[in-house]
Amino acid sequence: MTSATAGRTQAAVSLMESLPTVRWDDIESAAEVTERIARRLGDDPELLGTLVERVRRTPELREKCECHALDDKIVLWDDQAKGLRIRLRLANTDQYERVHNHRYSFTAYILRGAYRHTLYATDQPLDETADVERFWPYFVREEAEGRCITLDHEQLHTTITEPETISLMIQSPARKDRAFMIRRSDGQVWYRLGAAEESAERRREVRMSDERFEHWAGRLQAMGVL
Repeated sequence: MTSATAGRTQAAVSLMESLPTVRWDDIESAAEVTERIARRLGDDPELLGTLVERVRRTPELREKCECHALDDKIVLWDDQAKGLRIRLRLANTDQYERVHNHRYSFTAYILRGAYRHTLYATDQPLDETADVERFWPYFVREEAEGRCITLDHEQLHTTITEPETISLMIQSPARKDRAFMIRRSDGQVWYRLGAAEESAERRREVRMSDERFEHWAGRLQAMGVL
């Protein structure tokens, strides 16, 4: 590492360490604080580039980078005491609609692309008996590039994204053990677990390969995100 790179990395770490604690029990307050953080980080491509480069040399962050059916993620910072896990959400080309909630509350700042975002209500338990016809959309909006959205962990929603939509995500510590998901097309139910509850086989399956990491680093630079 050159002295210039080391200086940029230290400056980035100092900035990240100075970020405020987020009170996720007050979702409106959390939305205000995390939007300021998200815009400060997301509007600084050089800073994001330094943080992504740091992930390569930080095994505890590199191990958290994952690939999933609809999107991949690169974890940039993880400070559970402050309520701050910060990552890039990287949308894949293939998309399908699944009504789901999350184990955590979060804020998403859309850096590139767009979401078609739908909020749902239901009157039934969120388990294997759930009827896909009993999830009712009550809010639909196109979330454009530059928009910040904050969602409580209990909120049911779907997001359909344009390919390679990039978002900066700031999420709370986990609020429950598993998140509910149901596919709109066929009603299949499954759950998203935290890493600590997943099998070693599952961890190997979702871990982002070095090749995939480099693919995204290159694409993010080409897009001007880094």
